[in-house]
Amino acid sequence: MFPLAISAGAALCVLLFVWGYHLRSSGQQVPESFAMLTKKSKVKQFGPLGEIINPLGAPFGPALVRSMTPAMRGRIRRRIERAGRPYGLDLDGYARNKMGSVVLFGSVGVFVLLSGQTLFGGLLLIVSLVQTDVVLWNLSQERQQAIEKGLPDFLDVLAVTVSAGLSFRHALARVAESMPGALSQEMMTALRQMEVGTSLREAFEELRSRNNSEALASFVTAILQAEELGAPLTNALNDISVDMRREASQRARRSAQRADPQITMIVTFLMVPAMMALILGMLFYGTGAGGFGGAFG
Repeated sequence: MFPLAISAGAALCVLLFVWGYHLRSSGQQVPESFAMLTKKSKVKQFGPLGEIINPLGAPFGPALVRSMTPAMRGRIRRRIERAGRPYGLDLDGYARNKMGSVVLFGSVGVFVLLSGQTLFGGLLLIVSLVQTDVVLWNLSQERQQAIEKGLPDFLDVLAVTVSAGLSFRHALARVAESMPGALSQEMMTALRQMEVGTSLREAFEELRSRNNSEALASFVTAILQAEELGAPLTNALNDISVDMRREASQRARRSAQRADPQITMIVTFLMVPAMMALILGMLFYGTGAGGFGGAFG
């Protein structure tokens, strides 16, 4: 059965190649329906195998959303916002991907369990439950790291723009437009909230709660304190930028210190046994003995 499936697939590939070559040599255009299907298939979906998982989970997504409590829905929405709404993801898209992962990986996991592979089947069942959350958490961490990395430069440019005479809101909008990235997207979201009537304090507090970056939280706190106390904004921005760079260097130093024991552990448990095995092997074959007893006399 399996060789027959491989032969059928190979024959289909040959037929598609011949058809494509014929269209190219004859100057004919690809049918519009086929072209639209190709364009639709290129739309990027959330998560690995999203083009397969999301359609599988579409019938079950609404039921999952209805089963969630309001607090759970709020937590998931905050996690999606923290990740930057990747690929236009919302609560319904999260539910579709979650249920599609359960259907795909879960069915394969049950089949593997029934075939006797307990460990591998159990791993597939675990993946079916946590795949969506792990991908979302990973995207969130990458985005927060990008925000922390770009914040010092953003503040330097913002301080120069404010010192040139622009108001804080106009300077913030100008810098956000000129420096695209995750941080600029967050600032533009805060500016749009202020345009519809939200106060600066409320918009920046929402910005702080929407992200879990310590550097961004420190920036928001310093800005709100400067506004409340009437401190010069340019000096406050320069001070915040210096503090951000100092904290970034300290984090890099702590990361390097944590890496030393890991490197030592890798050397101890991998390289040392390998070197010992190599030395013993050289002794064994060098003496020409038939066993380890002869090698050691």
